[in-house]
Amino acid sequence: MKIIQNFINQKIYVFIPLWVFGFFVLFSFDLFIEGVVFEWLNWNGTTKNDWFFILWWGFNFLWFCFGIINIYFKLKKK
Repeated sequence: MKIIQNFINQKIYVFIPLWVFGFFVLFSFDLFIEGVVFEWLNWNGTTKNDWFFILWWGFNFLWFCFGIINIYFKLKKK
């Protein structure tokens, strides 16, 4: 919990690059799962991996909202 609080309390010029870097981490994780795990399980091109994409897009949406809300309040506070 302290890690999240430290992340939120960053200055805006530190927070925004970390937030964008989070999208690169999410995208890299997706590429690894699609390219390695789903290939190994032979799940590419099937409906067996739909649950992953629902969770992945949901997490991307939450990460986007988390960043936008924090940026808004950091700018509003100034």
